Amino acid sequence: MIFDPRKYDFSTDEMLKAAAEDRLLTCEIEFNRSCNYRCPYCYAAGKYENAALTDEMAQSAIRQVAALGARKIVVLGGEPLLCRELKKYIELINSLGMGAEIFTNASLIDPQWAAFFASHDCRVVVKLNSLRPEVQEKLTGVPGSLDKALRAIDLLQQNGMDENRLVASSVISSDNEMEVAALWKYLREHKIKPYLEIMTPQGRLLEHRQLEVSPRRIKEIFDEIADYDRSLGHDWEPQPPLVGAKCLRHQFSCVISANGDVTPCVGLTVKIGNVYEQPLEDILRNSNVLRKLKNFRETIKGPCRTCEKADTCYGCRGAAYQLTGDYLAADPLCWKNCDSPQCGKTALPCSAQPWIPHRPPMTMVKRLLEFGEWSKVETVIEPDNRFVRNGLLDPEVIPEIAAQSCAVIKGFELDDHQVKGMLTGIRNVRILAEIRCGDSLIVEVRETAKIDNYYTLDFKVVRPRDNCLCAQGELSICRLS
Repeated sequence: MIFDPRKYDFSTDEMLKAAAEDRLLTCEIEFNRSCNYRCPYCYAAGKYENAALTDEMAQSAIRQVAALGARKIVVLGGEPLLCRELKKYIELINSLGMGAEIFTNASLIDPQWAAFFASHDCRVVVKLNSLRPEVQEKLTGVPGSLDKALRAIDLLQQNGMDENRLVASSVISSDNEMEVAALWKYLREHKIKPYLEIMTPQGRLLEHRQLEVSPRRIKEIFDEIADYDRSLGHDWEPQPPLVGAKCLRHQFSCVISANGDVTPCVGLTVKIGNVYEQPLEDILRNSNVLRKLKNFRETIKGPCRTCEKADTCYGCRGAAYQLTGDYLAADPLCWKNCDSPQCGKTALPCSAQPWIPHRPPMTMVKRLLEFGEWSKVETVIEPDNRFVRNGLLDPEVIPEIAAQSCAVIKGFELDDHQVKGMLTGIRNVRILAEIRCGDSLIVEVRETAKIDNYYTLDFKVVRPRDNCLCAQGELSICRLS
């Protein structure tokens, strides 16, 4: 099979065109999350660490991605080679006209795997964080990991995989920051494509924060590598989070996790749907999160919105989300934002009061907890609530609580403390349980349509104490300012 590099690399124009046409260029799929390494910065560590897609769902996901126009599938993990059906999935990917890009720690690559990858139009991305054994082992948690990575690279090159097909993936950490520029040079000299990125503060990295590197030091590393690359004819301007590349993946990609959850990327872990519950096309078409990311010139906040690179860069959305809870916030890890008082000034959860015009005793919401596909606002039914009678909340006030929640969410989204609106319609409201004085409630809100300043929204009122759905319905709201 002849390798086609056009399946694997995309121009900015291709990315933005795919976004405008609501097409995929690529999709990242975790067939499994099991892994034989213990990288201290791994994003995938957590409660779904041993999850895996069923064979039926894995094949369905591949076909759905192909139907949405993708040119490649990026296979993530865990360790993909621990997936027993991986060869079958790659063959299916090929049969549908797509390429497979495999991110692997390389420990299980043998002559048979190397020959298979070479003969099946694959790009292989090998984990290589250092050429010093002790550092590579520290960053993989496994003895002998450098020898395994270099052996895998040798096997792949013996099978004819050149720098279009063979990639080394590295992260910048405090353990390897002094050598990553030299590693980049080594990879260039040995015809291996470098893929070097900033770590996102999530997963296992939260237990190993000493590995993080300051944004100013990150800039020095990017600049040093850019100077070297220019001497080779590779001319690019440094910007995070990828060395020598731009990250606009939310314009044309998504992640299908090993438990079926769909997220915009591995760093931006806002769940926008689940492929066991909905077709992928419906999830992507109806996602407010993706719509706002595709409209990033109008939605991104703070210095990222006014940056001179804002037409083709919006910082790392994963870093923004993990550090602030706001996927539209300015990237706190970009060196351009280091001294900006606007960057990271608000992190979730936060008080609801600054975002709504109401004042006590009419204010009935307390905190904004989450901002995502379904945003969540906390309220407590206090004893002085004027709508409590004989210990019970008057159910007719529930739409007002939901409307206040909407005001908080929209004010936060727009970073505007002066947002005012008017409740213009209430539909299909169902009161499903009594709400008592002292109850703590979560109001969940999802925007379902927007025309100019008119919005329709679904809401749910949930009592976490007993996981009781107390009410649900629809609202129509007009934003006045």
